[in-house]
Amino acid sequence: MRFNKKFTLITLIALSTLITGCSGEQAEKEQDKNKEEPIYRVPVEATKVKIGAISNTYNTTAVLEARAESKVTNKVSGMIEKILVEEGMLVNKGDVLAEIDSENYLLELERATIDLESAIAEFNRSKPVNGRQLVAAKDFEKLEFAVKSRRNQQKVAQIQVRDTKVRAPISGIIAERMVKEGNMTANPGGVMFSIVALETLQGVVYLPESEINNIHIGQQAFLQFPSTQQAIPASIALISPIIDTDSGTFKVTLNVENNDYTLKPGMFARVSLTLDKRENAQLVPLKAILVTDTETSLFVVEDNKAKKLTVETGYEENGFVELLSPIDPDTPIITVGQQSLKVGTEVKVVGQADSSNKLN
Repeated sequence: MRFNKKFTLITLIALSTLITGCSGEQAEKEQDKNKEEPIYRVPVEATKVKIGAISNTYNTTAVLEARAESKVTNKVSGMIEKILVEEGMLVNKGDVLAEIDSENYLLELERATIDLESAIAEFNRSKPVNGRQLVAAKDFEKLEFAVKSRRNQQKVAQIQVRDTKVRAPISGIIAERMVKEGNMTANPGGVMFSIVALETLQGVVYLPESEINNIHIGQQAFLQFPSTQQAIPASIALISPIIDTDSGTFKVTLNVENNDYTLKPGMFARVSLTLDKRENAQLVPLKAILVTDTETSLFVVEDNKAKKLTVETGYEENGFVELLSPIDPDTPIITVGQQSLKVGTEVKVVGQADSSNKLN
């Protein structure tokens, strides 16, 4: 009987200890559950809307051409006695470039002059004297025509003598010399020199049909060349009224001032043509924009969470894009890290204080 009582007492003590231990573990688990676990936030970079001006700029390429160019030809043939210019020299309109042997042409002029003087003398002798006609009227007319014919022959001879001196038809730079002293010229019409006018060059560009109402004569453009970092100003001089049906473009000619002759025909240029400009536009970095086949969007930060906004964009320039769908200027716009985000993702803006991650 004593044994049973002792056994019962030991059993009760053991059960009490077991129950107490279980209660302690349960309490610890409940306490752990009450502790707030830290929330992981995706680090991102963000900025705010910038208010400023933005332009619609059309970029294309062009090759410079001389606005005025001349192929200087010989009008008479003969031995080239002198060449007075070389390639690269600046000449003015009317300057003598070369001289062709003129001896034969001077003799021809002398003969034509003698023939003219003889015809004039005979004509004068045949004039009426004291009202009396010395020759028949028909013969007198022939003498009059002979004087006119000899005078024209003299003028032709004078022109040939003049043309033995080859002159520049325009002002410009000697771009090429095709002849040498002591050589015979080819038949009249052979090219001797090439002259290009460098004060004003031109570049031809082709714009899409949609831009035809956005340009006008005198509108400014800028050209950049591989040889210089400086943007060279140009202006629209001509606008073709015809749309090419194959390419859907129209021709625009730009004038480029070149008073210091630093630019040369044939140079390749990158052309920037400003078609329109908007002031006080909402601008965001281009890298913030996400473009898919169905929408254009960006992510903003709202209550430490990523929120996706579908937007409409306008002009792009210098790494910024215009927002046509206005947003709150104080809303942080995610610029880095948005590619992997989903709507509602917890985010942390790098460089911005955040106390929401602290344990309670």
